[in-house]
Amino acid sequence: MELKDKINSIMELCGSNQQIIIRKFHIGKVKPIEVALLYKDGLVNQDIINRDILNPLMHQVNEDLSTMEFINEYVCDNYISMSKISIENDINIVSKNIKIGQTAILIYGANSFIVADTAGAEHRSITEPMDEVGVRGPRDGFVENIQVNISLVKKSLKDRNLKIENLIVGRRSQKDVALLYIDDIVDKEILADIRNRLSLIDVDFIGSSGEISQYIEKYPYSIFPQAYVTQRPDAVQSNILEGKIAIIVDGTPFVLTVPSLFIEFFQAAEDYYQRTIVSNFNRFIRIFATFVVVMLPSIYLTLIMYNSELIPVRFIIPIVQSRVGIGLSPFLEILSMQVVIEILREGGLRLPNKIAQTLSVVGGFIIGNAALQAKMVSPSTLVIVGVATIGTFIVPSYDMSISIRLLGFPLLFLVNYLGALGLIAGLYFLFVHLLSLDSFGVPYFPLDKYGDLKDMFIRVPLWKMNKRPESTPNNNPVRQTDFRNKFGGNKNEKGRK
Repeated sequence: MELKDKINSIMELCGSNQQIIIRKFHIGKVKPIEVALLYKDGLVNQDIINRDILNPLMHQVNEDLSTMEFINEYVCDNYISMSKISIENDINIVSKNIKIGQTAILIYGANSFIVADTAGAEHRSITEPMDEVGVRGPRDGFVENIQVNISLVKKSLKDRNLKIENLIVGRRSQKDVALLYIDDIVDKEILADIRNRLSLIDVDFIGSSGEISQYIEKYPYSIFPQAYVTQRPDAVQSNILEGKIAIIVDGTPFVLTVPSLFIEFFQAAEDYYQRTIVSNFNRFIRIFATFVVVMLPSIYLTLIMYNSELIPVRFIIPIVQSRVGIGLSPFLEILSMQVVIEILREGGLRLPNKIAQTLSVVGGFIIGNAALQAKMVSPSTLVIVGVATIGTFIVPSYDMSISIRLLGFPLLFLVNYLGALGLIAGLYFLFVHLLSLDSFGVPYFPLDKYGDLKDMFIRVPLWKMNKRPESTPNNNPVRQTDFRNKFGGNKNEKGRK
């Protein structure tokens, strides 16, 4: 195939309007050979191309290469000073590499192609995740570049069994997706299932990991997230070491780890960087706050409307007095205030951070004060809704926080019509739903894995967590030994497991 025909074939595969730059020149002084460079404008580092490819080929090749049989190999070995360079025979692979920022070198008379890694598109620098700020632990967070994100995981996880599988998802977007897992720990059936689901995705465009999660999850109509989302490399590393699989999508800083468990969304990475008592206290606060968010408005409504005799007299009298002149029913009071708070919250997300903070504080204060003066809501209702709102900020996972907020609305409607019976029925169906869910074949809310209680609602000392969680199937259950028994002065710990 002539050089011109090769260029035309690559242009046809890449698309005529893809801003492919073609740089033609000749190498060799005795019998000059035509060479062409093809790369996509905006995705390459021009300095690398000029320094490591154009300069040596145009100014240093003084020999006759026209009769050389393996000319591509010879040029790579003697003139191109780059660490990541390959020779490809498939023109389809060459065109795909050009689309991701690599440069194709076509030499007249050669049957293969030289592909050099010259990717240099601008990307955001590594910063601390804004949504997962921690007091202790690493400060780096994922960015929108898949190679940078993979390197962040590999930086602190140097296991030779760490495997990386690269996939292309999306017919038109052709989004790069990477699977990361520990080969001797991960369950092969779960891995095959996830790999199969990703390969079967047949859509035009994939924009982020959120779309990937929706396409591969088993229960799309469930209110609960079935894939754990994080921006922290240390959280991904910990999950991989438990036998889970990380899904990194190019163009987004949010990484998925699957399979996921319900309790996992209430655990923070810094729980393992703090002392056991402090960590357990924080977990207790999170779980308690979750119950407050889900149940406090419903319990308050039940007591006010149906079971006021259960409220102590010293509390019921001020509540009754504060409700004098209130036009709305207790149900509409709570519902209207929660809707207003959701509007303020959603509005704050669409504004710059400083303006959003002002909107949340000033807007909440003004609306709350105006509602009290207008006798639209009672002070006790405002306190209940305010406490429940604050509780939503304690849940570490944003996805689970949204789910917890939404759970309060159906319970509120059930309580309004059925009282305490509605609350009990709602909690019963919620519990049944959690037990019926699974994440890629793994129970979402397991109750039979007693060994996992060491790191579920509470966390035992790290030196007692010798085995990986049983909830996630794995092929290597032991992660540490009783090494503290070898320490001197730890008599009270000998014999413990």
